[in-house]
Amino acid sequence: MTFVDLDLAEYAASSAVALGRRIAAGELSPVHLVECALAVANREEPAVNAYAALMPERARSIAVQREAEARAGLLRSVIHGVPIAAKDNMYIEGQPCWKGSLTTSDDPVTESSPMVARLEEAGTVIIGRATTPEFGWKGAGNSPRTGVTRNPWNTACNTGGSSAGSGATVATGAVPIATGTDAGGSIRIPASFCGAVGFKPTLGAIPVWPGTVNENLSHAGPLTRFVDDAAAVFGLTCGPDSRDPQSAFSIRVPVDPAARLRVGVVREPFGVPPGAEVAEVFDAAIRLLTDAGVAELTEITLDRAAPLEIFDGLWVTGRGLGFAEVIRAHRDVMDPGLARLAILAEDYSLADFFAVTQQRRAFNEWAFGLFDRWDLLVMPTMPLTAFAAEAEVPSGGHADAPLPWATWTPYTYPFNISGQPALSLPIGLSNRDLPVGLQIVGPWSADLQVLSFAGRCESALAPLNPRRTAPSTGV
Repeated sequence: MTFVDLDLAEYAASSAVALGRRIAAGELSPVHLVECALAVANREEPAVNAYAALMPERARSIAVQREAEARAGLLRSVIHGVPIAAKDNMYIEGQPCWKGSLTTSDDPVTESSPMVARLEEAGTVIIGRATTPEFGWKGAGNSPRTGVTRNPWNTACNTGGSSAGSGATVATGAVPIATGTDAGGSIRIPASFCGAVGFKPTLGAIPVWPGTVNENLSHAGPLTRFVDDAAAVFGLTCGPDSRDPQSAFSIRVPVDPAARLRVGVVREPFGVPPGAEVAEVFDAAIRLLTDAGVAELTEITLDRAAPLEIFDGLWVTGRGLGFAEVIRAHRDVMDPGLARLAILAEDYSLADFFAVTQQRRAFNEWAFGLFDRWDLLVMPTMPLTAFAAEAEVPSGGHADAPLPWATWTPYTYPFNISGQPALSLPIGLSNRDLPVGLQIVGPWSADLQVLSFAGRCESALAPLNPRRTAPSTGV
């Protein structure tokens, strides 16, 4: 068996499924692909800072095993031998899990998170642990443990968070797949800012463990460069796990490929207009999708405001009370914004929290009702493009709000409140050469429909989005 050596540019432009296909055909070596992944990651790290830690020895050792399996025809999945990254709030057996915090241990964990374990069982090779803000508490990309993670398209800019390093490393081309979690937009925000595909499946579809303090908001899912890769990861990692009781209710609604979809186009979600540079790219995308006939597209409005009061109530109490003991013991080394939530949470009475849960039920009734008429919704993922890397809010933003990051993410967190599937698809660059995302939202358990439609959109929008990797920041 004679392997082909890819140059780094070809590797970085490839999809995971394409790499896996060539491994299966005996063309590519998993060992060589891991060396490509590590080379790109190391080249970009000084400028981007996407990794809490790279794991070269472990990755090389596993790649040798995957190559031996491939030589013997023992392929575990369509992405056998492909390098990936895992967000550093998911457990990797034998590795520490820092979660972006100086309060966490350096001791290795003894068991992997379900998504990680299933991807490794599928034959992928984890090259490193991608950065996250402290305990994934916010939508920006900096933490006390790892500092600032920067956007590969412009290192003066933010990646978004909390799957900050995952979005960044996919955008650099170091890996075609990274794991993420999303309790308010944490997959879709960095996907939009970094020009990646970011898929938040239905709540519980991919099990989340260890559990979080906001478990009824928290989803696990992939960040990738191509929709096919996101679909492959979903197929390999979805399904119940007893450690996440919410996953017991995961259902996959089949897709009818011949169905003519009714898709509502929302230009100003929840009455919040996007900035001009986002609107321009989004409008061009909708024109192209209309011309391509991908669905029956109808412009609609969402006749209610973004449910910020509900999200604030759930998030402030969950994080503020959930981390109260840690904050009391270690406030001086923690993110000040996270530490502040412990004080804010004290203002919520049991009656206040009960009122929030009732408001959530009413919102979810409305959100589920949207899909009595529409099969899917499309809208911008974010109302803005990436802003300053060190900032918590864009210029002129609400830095004094209880959750400053929620004030600039009004299109993402509502669908964590409802638990419905949502995917961010890159649709091109703004006039400042920063990525813009289109969000596809579906009804509960319509994950396959969201992925299928995203694939159609990806093909139709290819002229707007000719490259999936950012220009190299390395020398």
